[in-house]
Amino acid sequence: METGAGKEDVSREFFKLCEGLSVGEMVTTPKFTLLEVMSAIELMEPKMDVGVGASHLKTLDDAIADGLYGDDMPMQLAVMDATLAMVVAWLEGSSLGTTVWTNVMLANVAKITHPLFHPFAAGINLLVRNIYSLVNNVGNLEELPEDFNPQNLFNNQTWMHRRDIIIMMREQMHALERQGASWSKETGSRRAVEICTACSARLEFVTLMLDIMSYLMPPEIENPHFDHKIYVGGHEPISEKDYEDLEKLRLEDAEEQREEPKEDTVEDTSPGKKEHKKNGKKQKRKKNKKHAKQAKKESPKTSPTKPEEEKPNSSSANPAESEDVDDEEEYMEDEDDCSSCDDPAQFTPNFQFAAVLSDRLIQISHLIKNTVILGRRGPDNEDGDYKWLMPFDSKACVRMIPACFPRSVKYPTRMEAAVWWTECAQRIYDLSRLPPKSTKDINMLFFFAQQFTVKSCVFTRSLLQVIMFPTDAHLMGGNTTCAEPIEDSLKNNFMPQVLDKDSPVHDDPLARQLYLNFLNQMSKLAVNVYSSFGCNLSRQRDRLEMALEELAHIQFYAGQVEKRTDEVMIAAKMIDCKEQNSSFHSIASFVFHNLVGIIHYYFELGFRMDLFVPYEFPYIFWFLGEIDAKWMMTTMERSQEIQLNYWKGSSLSTTLNQRRQKEKQAREADLKRRFVVHQFNVLNQYAISLICEGIVKLSVILIRKGIVRVPDGGDEAERLRFERRFEPLQNLGPPLNVNYEQFKAKTRIDELYQVEMNDLIDAAAENFNQAKANLEQLDNTVEQNRTNLFVDTMWSMKRLLNSSELLQITKSNMVACRLLKMMNLEGRKVEWTYPEQLPMYPYLSIK
Repeated sequence: METGAGKEDVSREFFKLCEGLSVGEMVTTPKFTLLEVMSAIELMEPKMDVGVGASHLKTLDDAIADGLYGDDMPMQLAVMDATLAMVVAWLEGSSLGTTVWTNVMLANVAKITHPLFHPFAAGINLLVRNIYSLVNNVGNLEELPEDFNPQNLFNNQTWMHRRDIIIMMREQMHALERQGASWSKETGSRRAVEICTACSARLEFVTLMLDIMSYLMPPEIENPHFDHKIYVGGHEPISEKDYEDLEKLRLEDAEEQREEPKEDTVEDTSPGKKEHKKNGKKQKRKKNKKHAKQAKKESPKTSPTKPEEEKPNSSSANPAESEDVDDEEEYMEDEDDCSSCDDPAQFTPNFQFAAVLSDRLIQISHLIKNTVILGRRGPDNEDGDYKWLMPFDSKACVRMIPACFPRSVKYPTRMEAAVWWTECAQRIYDLSRLPPKSTKDINMLFFFAQQFTVKSCVFTRSLLQVIMFPTDAHLMGGNTTCAEPIEDSLKNNFMPQVLDKDSPVHDDPLARQLYLNFLNQMSKLAVNVYSSFGCNLSRQRDRLEMALEELAHIQFYAGQVEKRTDEVMIAAKMIDCKEQNSSFHSIASFVFHNLVGIIHYYFELGFRMDLFVPYEFPYIFWFLGEIDAKWMMTTMERSQEIQLNYWKGSSLSTTLNQRRQKEKQAREADLKRRFVVHQFNVLNQYAISLICEGIVKLSVILIRKGIVRVPDGGDEAERLRFERRFEPLQNLGPPLNVNYEQFKAKTRIDELYQVEMNDLIDAAAENFNQAKANLEQLDNTVEQNRTNLFVDTMWSMKRLLNSSELLQITKSNMVACRLLKMMNLEGRKVEWTYPEQLPMYPYLSIK
């Protein structure tokens, strides 16, 4: 052991200090505190010292000497499956150095000569690089950055082009097909065909993943050879790879600017002076063109580009035509409204092609899962860390293991990884099909993101973010921003006067400006909240706390619009007082509706993360039932009232004009359909409030029976726990900011602890019975009005599933109430069970 600049040996002193120490005791000095001890690396401890057992690191030559290139197809299949399993381990949170790069082939792709492993390793490398680039660009992985960081290996890679890799893979797939047919013909066995098809499926899986990502992701993220443009001074954008002397061009441009005389402070506006300036600008543009053409002439011709992006150079075929094109370009540049002609085209995800490929990806992933068994079995049928396979060594990339406290790495088995990829393929399929349908309004937009991210991985969560916002705040790279779904939801459900073309508020400049201020603030918040869905559940919950405060602040902007609306309506003598406005407080109701919805999702995340304990259920479910569900019902009923009032007051509803009858019927049908959905939701929320009330009583019963124990501390400790749970709602004001006294007064919780036990059980059973009756009525409503519901959307289909799940929860809790009343619980296991789809509403199980 050596230390200091002179490398003094302190081993003797160190071991002398250690004499007499027993296991668990530490050596400390005034300059070596407990904090430093905790941060020190324990030498020779395998979990903390990466150098232990790394005296000889396996190389590609060692793997080849062990038989990597042998004609053992089951072994080759096992190597491919193990590599895919390591990619899963990386995406689940472990570092590249302890997972993917334990395969020595991936760091030595250029040296591989095997016809199967070379394209496969190149494809896996590019896939890992593209996934890393995606997650890094989205920036939604806030935890364990040192684990996800690829460090230096990617920087030293020479990437093959995606198309070249796919061509190699497809050629090998055809070779495997021929090889399998030949072996089957020689041996008469189907196993040869099956194992060749299985190897081919792995290759096709990687090609499909790379192609799908190219259709759904911008090229600057997906393509390591993306041809970035550099803007130098006033010159045209020049390819970064094609121009080698950028500094020379910058110096020339700076020299020209120094030579130009300074313009007078008083501009000469005479026509002659304007023409002179215009000609000067033309000359400068021509000079810039000359620079750009010279750069193209000097540029190397070997820069890799996509085959589909290569275009024939038509100007070389006809010089005269080329000159005409240059003149036309000059004319276009003179036009003021053509300043954006040189802007690159906005990237738009190609959902049509991605959907076709993702459908095939699902089929291939199932084929992989069904053929894992064809690979070589591990020792004792255990896959472990795959060191029993030739190219794998846990220390192979030891220099890339992050310098941090060790974390246990969970390596999935090949079958577990195959199941994981099957589920991932289904998520990718959903991403290629559903996002365009989810942008109809803000509710559908957020509902899809919520439901999708609950069980998705960091890869598919990041892919969703890039699909929805490829380059900026425009949805899916189109002309639509978040403002349009927000405005559609606002107009269809709350119809404020500022959006009614027949209202004087619509033409009021101040009202329009205040409305645009509100819409801008709401759009910014929508983008921020949507981006939070790219994070894991914990980070989502943290960001939602900030969103709650921002949404409460947006109420101020909504109030300004409402105030101006009332002033304009009264000044136009359309109403005598603001309460007569058919859409009174419509925008404020819209904001409050979304605020309640975000609070609901905030608590849902808490249940999914298992943050709440049963002794907290009385006040948690009191809030969810009495505050959250009932205020959601109130905003929905207000929405229905506003829509009905607006329709009755419109000229279309009373028109007798035969030419407008078709339009009138269409509007009436649309209104009826929306009312059915509103009634559906109102009944659903009422059933939820009854379920929550029943759970509050059941929780008190379990506490009184001693099944659930409340920590010591009395009423004051309970108050502190209550305040801590509802701390994020402190700045929202009434009715959402609740206090402990309000909870005790509304629930009469003290009386619940004194009432007869059987009576309390009967009261809880009655709550669940009423909820059951409402849900059954809701289910009948669905059957009777199925054609009126938006059943083609994921939003409505999920609501149907939720109502069915809630019905099962009420029935289970009714049975639990009967058992609590009739059965002796001694020796029985009584616990809350949380359904996978609706963990917010548990049911009591007695075993």
